Amino acid sequence: MKTALPLFAFAFLLFSCNPKSGTSSTAPSEESVPQTEEELANRMITKVKRIVDATDERLVTAEPIVDTLPAEEGMASGRIIKLWLENEQATKLTVTEPDDSGQMTGLSTFYFAGPDLFYASQPFAHFIFIGGKLEYWTDETWQVHPVSKDILDAREGYLYDEANKYMSWFFGN
Repeated sequence: MKTALPLFAFAFLLFSCNPKSGTSSTAPSEESVPQTEEELANRMITKVKRIVDATDERLVTAEPIVDTLPAEEGMASGRIIKLWLENEQATKLTVTEPDDSGQMTGLSTFYFAGPDLFYASQPFAHFIFIGGKLEYWTDETWQVHPVSKDILDAREGYLYDEANKYMSWFFGN
C-alpha cells in the first residue's frame, strides 16, 4: 500500500496536466508510469545498466585492491579478486570464475550501495537489487526469469554470502 499511493499520485499528476501547445502528447515519455510488470522490469534494467556504466566510468582510473585466492581443488589457478573503494566504502567487487576445465575464464561482479548489494552478475545471469533486496533475476541477455519469491530469496542469500565471503578476504570476519 505504501508504494501504491505515490504511484497513483504520480500517475494522476502526470495525466492531469495538459501538454503545452505545439508538443505531441503521443510520444511515450521515459517518465511515464509503466503499465505492466514487463515495462517496469525493462525500465529498472535500463536504469541499472546506466548506473553500472557510470560507476565503471568513474572507477576506470581508480586502482582496485587486488589479491589471488589459493587454488581450489580441480582449478588451474586461484580466483583473482579485485575491490574498488570510494570514500572507504566498497563500490565494486570482481571475482574470476572457473569454466568446466578449471580455467578462470568467467567473472562475477558485485556492485554495492552502502552495505547492500545493488547489482550482481555471474557468467550467465544478472541480478538487480532494490533496497538491498533481490527483485530481478535475468539471463545473460537481460530477459527476466519468472521465479518464485522463495527462489529469489534463496538466490539473494547465496549472493550476499558469496559477496561477504570475498569481502572478508580483504577485511577479515
